[in-house]
Amino acid sequence: MYGIDFNNQLGEYLLDNNRKITKAHLNGVCKINQQEETCRYIALSKIGYVCMKKSPAKKELDELSKKGSMSAQSDNCEGLGR
Repeated sequence: MYGIDFNNQLGEYLLDNNRKITKAHLNGVCKINQQEETCRYIALSKIGYVCMKKSPAKKELDELSKKGSMSAQSDNCEGLGR
């Protein structure tokens, strides 16, 4: 498992309720636990699962995906949050 810190800049994204993924979206769109079909932008925070697509973590997650360093490979929607 990888940890991305960005000098503690991700807290605002990980705790943003606008990024919180509903159970229906998580299962139907993000396809959690479906290996390569799972969205690579899912993160687990203390508020639940959140979308990190529109965050500073996107670039790093894309690089990890290209390298094959993570099993979740998909980009399944436009993303949540701002």
